[in-house]
Amino acid sequence: MGQIVKSEQKLSVRANVILTLEKIHQGQSLSLLLDGFLGNVSDNERGFAHELLLGTLRQWHAINRIGESLIKTPPTDVGMICALNMGLYELLYMTTPEYATINETLNALKAVDKNYGVGLVNAILRKVASSREKYRKKVDKNHSLPNWLAKQIKQDWGVEHQEYYELLGQNLRQSAPVFLRVNAKFTSVHEYAKLLTQANIAHQIVPLGMADASAIRLKGSVKIQNLPHFADGWVSVQDRHAQLCGHILAGLNLPSFSLLDACTAPGGKLAQMLELSKAGVFHMKHTVALDNDERRLQRVHENLARLQLTDQADIICTDGRAYQADTPFDVIVLDAPCTATGVVRRHPDIALLRDESDVEQTVRLQSEILVNLWQQLAVGGYLLYVTCSLLKAENESQLLDFLAKNTNAKVVDFTLNLPNQIKQAVGYQCLPLHADDGDGFYYGLLQKL
Repeated sequence: MGQIVKSEQKLSVRANVILTLEKIHQGQSLSLLLDGFLGNVSDNERGFAHELLLGTLRQWHAINRIGESLIKTPPTDVGMICALNMGLYELLYMTTPEYATINETLNALKAVDKNYGVGLVNAILRKVASSREKYRKKVDKNHSLPNWLAKQIKQDWGVEHQEYYELLGQNLRQSAPVFLRVNAKFTSVHEYAKLLTQANIAHQIVPLGMADASAIRLKGSVKIQNLPHFADGWVSVQDRHAQLCGHILAGLNLPSFSLLDACTAPGGKLAQMLELSKAGVFHMKHTVALDNDERRLQRVHENLARLQLTDQADIICTDGRAYQADTPFDVIVLDAPCTATGVVRRHPDIALLRDESDVEQTVRLQSEILVNLWQQLAVGGYLLYVTCSLLKAENESQLLDFLAKNTNAKVVDFTLNLPNQIKQAVGYQCLPLHADDGDGFYYGLLQKL
């Protein structure tokens, strides 16, 4: 990558998109870069900037194949590829006039000191612009996943159900819907929906797939901070399938239990469990939450403060592979580290940051944490294993391997009843098979004999 010599604040939106895409290719995550990126653009350009950056990421691999098919010798400068893919996305998916897209993309390339790429990028953009609809159909035809991931998803889900593979290929390249979790301590889902109606916020109550539990899906673009009583902790943004966690625990019908929430950050599931405990759905007599990332734990503290749940849990910064409890826990929720392939719609940089070797490393890490935490579970206690991955190696296969090696573990059945919640030998795999579905999550429940 060429050395950045200009202040990002003084650059155009497109130049800032190129620089941000370069940083992601260097291994930085979108979640850490996004606030700074949006802070470098004016308020009236923020929506355009957000769509251009995230749209380019979502369609990256599909668009990249177009560039590869038109260039005999692919450029080695990542910044040139970023500029080209950004220009192609705007050309194919946005309403900017063709001449403006091409000219401004070339100007952005010059602004980040990559003048040597102007000729090539100009030629490709003009060629695609001359047959815009043809190339748009090509890009839309297939998935926009790295080949290794598409192959693994097809192996895991496309052998028995070809339609699963095809639906995932299309839906993982779309933006995800926004779901709300209502704090049962303050109000109910139906009562909060009335507040949204009064505020003219379009929404829909949707089932979670378990008993009568439900969540709210927002139908339009809404500034989250403007939701009724958001600052008072009445509601949080949490994916539909992530909200299953607390309801699965409620289904155990335990009168009272101690809880360890492992790998807790950013704390959405922890907050839900504390809310349900405060609302009397179940009673957690003692709660410990741990994570090995101090920075991410700060988010947990902030979230619990807004929800008026401060001091409801002992929060510890430590590694799940090494944590030793003074007293065994009745329930452990292991929100295991994973490749996060189930949340690509919300974090499209994942498709660029992950590679095939990450799966094997992640599976090994999960296993080490699982083995250690099993020792912290009381006899008769329950361990709920959760990931936001689509890959069986990190999910069902992980627990089957654990069960084969631990005769004091047994599978506990529960029921999820939505069409995209797929029963496995152990637990359920939730898949984003349709645009309005929740993200890809896996839940498996074990009891210690």
